[in-house]
Amino acid sequence: MTLLHTRRGFTLIELLVVIAIIAILAAILFPVFARARENARKTTCMSNCKQMGNALMMYYQDYDELLPRRQIELPAPFTYNGYNHSKLLWYMALEPYHKSTGVMNCPSSGKVWKGNYSGDTAYGINTHLSLAAGDMPLAKIEYPADTLIIAEADWTRSTDDYGYSNSYFLSIPFHVSRFIPQRHMEGANIVFVDGHAKWYKIPLDPSYTGSGSVKLTMPPPGVKWYADGSK
Repeated sequence: MTLLHTRRGFTLIELLVVIAIIAILAAILFPVFARARENARKTTCMSNCKQMGNALMMYYQDYDELLPRRQIELPAPFTYNGYNHSKLLWYMALEPYHKSTGVMNCPSSGKVWKGNYSGDTAYGINTHLSLAAGDMPLAKIEYPADTLIIAEADWTRSTDDYGYSNSYFLSIPFHVSRFIPQRHMEGANIVFVDGHAKWYKIPLDPSYTGSGSVKLTMPPPGVKWYADGSK
């Protein structure tokens, strides 16, 4: 006599348990994956900063240990990456040393610089060390390993007070149109005058009460902005 065995299907409770387990695993793993992705972007951005730091070292050697200016007014326009320009900006001066416009693009910024001086750059230079009016000798920087020269930068207005639509320079105190953002895990990458780069946690400005999605930040503690190390 042949016995017939019937296969029992899943009950509703068992299916709900499986779904619950999958949901729990997803809740655990998705933040891990997101953090891993952001870590990769942070690493790419840090590579950009290190390349800019190396470019600075070569620039110092070629220009008698002078820091690059924020911008230089030119007597006649010139063509750069297919765009006509009347000013030589700091990142144009450094590009011959790192040889890549991609260095100016942070993968977490959502902006892509196309080579024009009014475009979407992801980094800004410290304007307290690089004013267009004159050159800053490296020897005048009291604490080169602690003094910021380039950092990730962001802006929230279509154009700033100078008519530019990017954040190619930074100054303190920060204001809503130009600041260092919390681009990587509540922090940002910074290049120092001595050429090294480091990630810093960027604090939010508790006094900012503006509306919208803007999160105005404050300069990171311990980082100097002036040649004499006063701030």
